[in-house]
Amino acid sequence: MMARFLIALGNEVRKGLRFAWSERLQILIELPMFGVFILLLGPLLGQGGDIAAGEVEWTLDSETTSILLVWFIPFIFFYMQVVKMFWRLLAEIQAGTIEQVYLSPLPSWLVAAAGRVVAAFLETLVVAAGTFAIVAPFVPIRIDWNAAALLPAAMVMLAGIGFSLIIAGATLVWKRIQLVNDTVLTVVMLFSASAIPLIEVPDWWADASHALPLTDSVGSLYTALFTGESITSLWGIGGLVPLLVVSFAYLGAGILAFGLGERTAKRRGTLGSY
Repeated sequence: MMARFLIALGNEVRKGLRFAWSERLQILIELPMFGVFILLLGPLLGQGGDIAAGEVEWTLDSETTSILLVWFIPFIFFYMQVVKMFWRLLAEIQAGTIEQVYLSPLPSWLVAAAGRVVAAFLETLVVAAGTFAIVAPFVPIRIDWNAAALLPAAMVMLAGIGFSLIIAGATLVWKRIQLVNDTVLTVVMLFSASAIPLIEVPDWWADASHALPLTDSVGSLYTALFTGESITSLWGIGGLVPLLVVSFAYLGAGILAFGLGERTAKRRGTLGSY
């Protein structure tokens, strides 16, 4: 039985990697934009007053740029997991192969998520390496990598899987939700920025950001990589309680949402229709 599960899981991983390989040109085209985004955004952060006065000094700061990368790379994984899950599922619906999900001995939500996780991780490594190669010649990058970052990194993956399953469940029912998907990802990106000490946000913004999937993971990564402090503090941005509770809550919600979406689509007879 275990061998069957492992074979099925391996097949889904290979399928996810084939999807990722088919999109390699798109990733290579997007890479320069990621690097330019960091280079253009870095000099603007923390200069709100100067910008308003028209006196911006366009300089790249090593610490600011390094912190930006620690915020940007987790978001890229999250983005890859969610967006590519949506497009892969939609492609299978359009191709009429979505029913293959139910031929596997694995739970349907795991079949949907498994291949995308590995592919998103590898794509993120490529994007991170490419972005670093573009940015590093302009400004030194100083990040104190250590094992404490593994916990928030794992929570980024769990939250990404959960959120992508929520989107997948909605896709099974409504199909054309690209605009909703993009809007929610933009909100996640903006609110997760409150976890890094480069911008000031209102108290309500900081409080509300705990409910979104990336904020506390990014905050915990910042603590681990830049402050030298322990990540075991229970509360606050990046606190252990909101980090674990929110990440596992999104995973559980994703599994439930995917199950509800497929049951609804089956009941309506629209699982494979577009």
